[in-house]
Amino acid sequence: YGVKRAVDLVEAAAAEGKKAVMLGPVIHNAILVDALGKKGIPCVSHVEDVPPGTAAIIRSHGEGADVYESLSARGIPVLDATCPNVAHIHRIVAGAEKQGRQAVVIGTRTHPEVRAIAAWCKSPLVFENASELDEWLSSPERDRTVPVTMVSQTTSTRGIWDPCVENLKKQCTNCEIFDTICGATAQRQTEAQRLAARCDAMI
Repeated sequence: YGVKRAVDLVEAAAAEGKKAVMLGPVIHNAILVDALGKKGIPCVSHVEDVPPGTAAIIRSHGEGADVYESLSARGIPVLDATCPNVAHIHRIVAGAEKQGRQAVVIGTRTHPEVRAIAAWCKSPLVFENASELDEWLSSPERDRTVPVTMVSQTTSTRGIWDPCVENLKKQCTNCEIFDTICGATAQRQTEAQRLAARCDAMI
């Protein structure tokens, strides 16, 4: 629903003839992003690329607080298509850091969603799997007096997330764990695995 919400927002802006650009692809679909561009809502890569007097559409993956600040400083209006599930994670990690907790994100470092989540903190830690998390947890340099708050990329998998939860619970007594994997994503992953188990080949 977060993807549909984002696309609907851009479609509405195009239908109303609003002067707007997508700040990064609004969703992971090059064909659709190109089609939206042909409707009058092109895609730009950086805040500096947003023309004066033009609204910036924040993509479904979200952006860091610094991007909102930069847009505000330039007087650029914002149409926020951030998935509500992702925005919820932003609030969790930002709040955790204000409380003096260490924000830990489980996800792919290069993914725009993960980059945006991390950008809501001054000192986030991102781990792609349980092995990386365990290496940090076991490190003698880690300050064990700092409590940990852990979240997940919304499109991660149970196979990645569950071992991370197990490792954190073993080594941290004052941890906060937020299962932020999108329900729709988990459902589709489970269904794909079920179908694959019955097929000789699957695309």
